[in-house]
Amino acid sequence: MAADPFTLLLAGFTFFDVSFIAMASIVSALVMRRWSQITGAALIAYGVDVALRFTLEYASAGDMPANFAFQLAVSRMDMGGLAATLRPFLYFGAIAILFGMKRRYTP
Repeated sequence: MAADPFTLLLAGFTFFDVSFIAMASIVSALVMRRWSQITGAALIAYGVDVALRFTLEYASAGDMPANFAFQLAVSRMDMGGLAATLRPFLYFGAIAILFGMKRRYTP
């Protein structure tokens, strides 16, 4: 029997992934001044996420060549394919919710 999409989605995220999405979204929402900046904020947060993933793979691999570390980081994202596809949208959603709360509750 095949697993349902929700189980596959949850299997693609680790505690580090969820905590980094939360922290990057909080920082991005605090830096934003207008709603028109949400695209840039989400893309920068996602870019930092991908760069951090590559850097951690490269640093933990020892004397591995950079192209192999990049391939390993991409294949690690492919293991949780549904989660990797959904990740940029999670950044957009989390930043929008946090920025909306900031706009509503700040004077």
